[in-house]
Amino acid sequence: MPVKSVSVLLIDAGNSRFKWQLRAAGQVLQQGVAGYADSLTETLPAADKVMVAAVRHHELLQQRLQQQASGLVWLSEPLLQHPAFRHCYADPARLGVDRWLAMLGARRLTEKPLLVIDAGTALTIDLLDADNQHQGGYIVPGQGLAAQALFSSTERVRQYLDEAGGDAITPGRDTLGCVTAGLKYQALAMVQTVVAEYPQYVPLVTGGDGEWLARQAGLTFKADLIMDGMDSLYALDLF
Repeated sequence: MPVKSVSVLLIDAGNSRFKWQLRAAGQVLQQGVAGYADSLTETLPAADKVMVAAVRHHELLQQRLQQQASGLVWLSEPLLQHPAFRHCYADPARLGVDRWLAMLGARRLTEKPLLVIDAGTALTIDLLDADNQHQGGYIVPGQGLAAQALFSSTERVRQYLDEAGGDAITPGRDTLGCVTAGLKYQALAMVQTVVAEYPQYVPLVTGGDGEWLARQAGLTFKADLIMDGMDSLYALDLF
């Protein structure tokens, strides 16, 4: 008789949204994304195992999942020991679990040195060499967070309701257009500069703003690096 594949519900609880995938034998069976809501866990599919990667504290989410799921694994920080990752932080617990998982997910795609670029609430760039040594990285505000800081901290830079930003990086013709184009240009310039400085590293882009960024920079976009990193932990039978 064939052995039934174990189903795993993977949940990426980020700063601004909640993403999930149901996988079995590495294949994505179902997936979804939403903002945080009290009833969200009621719509999640049943699974044999559940893993959550949380970059911030979500007490209600954790309580609900503990009630609904057996074998819940809640990751709020990286593991200290992993066969495919060597920490550079003096205190590894301070490395964002999302960054760590994205590097693990990227490692499944190539054995070469990696530049893992996550364009989400924050824009992060991490370097992982061919020996799986984390060489450090960069963190700056993502486009949405940077725009929010401008609108809330400056008197004349306002989010006028009759203006609309876009995907262009050409000079804006109104305030929102200037902010949108400027922040996109800033993110693109930073990524291009780092990629040029490390030509031996393979750049992979993920995150909510990652598809646009990868397209503009001529890089490879991989939407599921964090999910792939979580899945790799089960593949190594670490839980």
